[in-house]
Amino acid sequence: MRTQFSTFTFSPTAVGPVVALMERYSYVPDSIFWFNIEPNVDRDSVHTGSIFWKAFSSRGPRIPQFTWTSATDRKGIYQPSEVGLTHPTGASVLDRIQNFQINVPDEWRLIQDHPKRGIVFQLPTAYDPEEVIIFATSVIPVVSPFECDGSFRLVYPDLTFGQ
Repeated sequence: MRTQFSTFTFSPTAVGPVVALMERYSYVPDSIFWFNIEPNVDRDSVHTGSIFWKAFSSRGPRIPQFTWTSATDRKGIYQPSEVGLTHPTGASVLDRIQNFQINVPDEWRLIQDHPKRGIVFQLPTAYDPEEVIIFATSVIPVVSPFECDGSFRLVYPDLTFGQ
């Protein structure tokens, strides 16, 4: 069966619904719940590059995308939540984040830093969901090659679809 997705728009000053979603699905045994946060832009108006550029570039997608995944059990082993960011910045994304004085919490463990696949952090067992969303909404405009209007789109699988 196809996955149906739900979407809503939010601003950095109104993150309550996103935090509630994170709290509701903070741990999902035997599965993973996830969502993506993107700048709220008209995808058709953003030049995303040619297929040649996508295949041979050492950079990620033009539209940055922040992903949060729930904690889960994989093969009976607890896996903490993770956050990731795909971006077009290239290899210097962590320097760029620091240059804009965006704090990556010390408790977040960097597990991937790849220019094309992005950065991934493993979150500690106990973390503040609002801190995660504030980080996402702060970092996306910094790595975006175009102006962001300050609103964001959240996309997540609709688990009630087909029930």
